Amino acid sequence: MRTAKQTITETFIYLLTEQAFEDLSVKDIVSYAGISRSTFYLHFTDKYELMDAVRSQVNGRFLQIYNEPSDAETINLKICQHVFRYRSFYRQEFSDAGRIHELTRRFADELEPVFSDEDLAVFAGWGTIGYLASWVKSGFAMGPQEASDKLMKILFTDWTANLADTRERSS
Repeated sequence: MRTAKQTITETFIYLLTEQAFEDLSVKDIVSYAGISRSTFYLHFTDKYELMDAVRSQVNGRFLQIYNEPSDAETINLKICQHVFRYRSFYRQEFSDAGRIHELTRRFADELEPVFSDEDLAVFAGWGTIGYLASWVKSGFAMGPQEASDKLMKILFTDWTANLADTRERSS
């Protein structure tokens, strides 16, 4: 059985598909959830605290995926499925450069032990989040599997070979 807090957060995430965060009110949330305002205020002081709680939960899950034992292909697919599942949240999140920066910083921190190199972790973090943000902004023009396949292709491209080919063609 879902708790009132779960109902509120699930309703909030759903309502983000219908309207922008700025336009969403506590009244909208409680009305759709079928709960009283007092129930809402037992759990959250306002919609901003609710957004912070959802951000912590959803981004926390995003970051946790990299700590699960699995191969890169499976991890990338899980990441893309996660972003797609919470697409209404990520549409909001990736519309804010500050939020993109914060998630990328946290993501790079998670990747550093994987790469054993801070610079590679930062590069991979920005590249991955940038790619996902572009996918979100495209309106999810492709499904999670295709997005994951393209991300894998980018991640495993031998950039030195591409650079050498480009230099040969321009000579």
